[in-house]
Amino acid sequence: MDSGSPTAGFLFLVVGFVLYFLPTFVASSRKHLNGTSIFLVNLFLGWTFLGWVVALVWASSANTEKPKNSLALGAGAQAERACPFCAETIKSAAIKCKHCGADIEAIQAPRLRNGWVASVPCKAGAEQLNTIEAIKALGLPVVPMIGAAVGAGPFETKDEAKQASALLRNEPRLFSEIMYRDSVSGKYPPILD
Repeated sequence: MDSGSPTAGFLFLVVGFVLYFLPTFVASSRKHLNGTSIFLVNLFLGWTFLGWVVALVWASSANTEKPKNSLALGAGAQAERACPFCAETIKSAAIKCKHCGADIEAIQAPRLRNGWVASVPCKAGAEQLNTIEAIKALGLPVVPMIGAAVGAGPFETKDEAKQASALLRNEPRLFSEIMYRDSVSGKYPPILD
């Protein structure tokens, strides 16, 4: 009795492998934040149909990585633009075109005058200067708040301010609170460019 060709058997194994680890491939391509956990569920429970479906649904959820430069660019900034010399797509902050090598001026995003801020309470003097330097080192915009407090922002959305607060908490270990900084109440100093 013929058991079939070795090529067909190999092809069957490859297709089976791809189908079995489809949730892992989906999570990896979407840069899912829980990619390792999805892989483990897929590896150990994927043989049960329910485990495989759970891993696939989890991999398809919206818990993916955010672009790292979204806070540093500021709200309303375009991530890319056309080079004025060769019309190829380049980053907005680029000062040299990677395609034609021309020197160009970076486009700065307009600074918001009000919005959500991750406000860090601090004392005037050295502590305030250290806080300002820590915020700048993370590539976040610095804004004066009430008294000696300084903040990272302002941002268009509360989620952006929460991301800035998480960065401040992780790197320089600064506690901050999220608040809306308006430009009409008169309790905040004006933002100077």
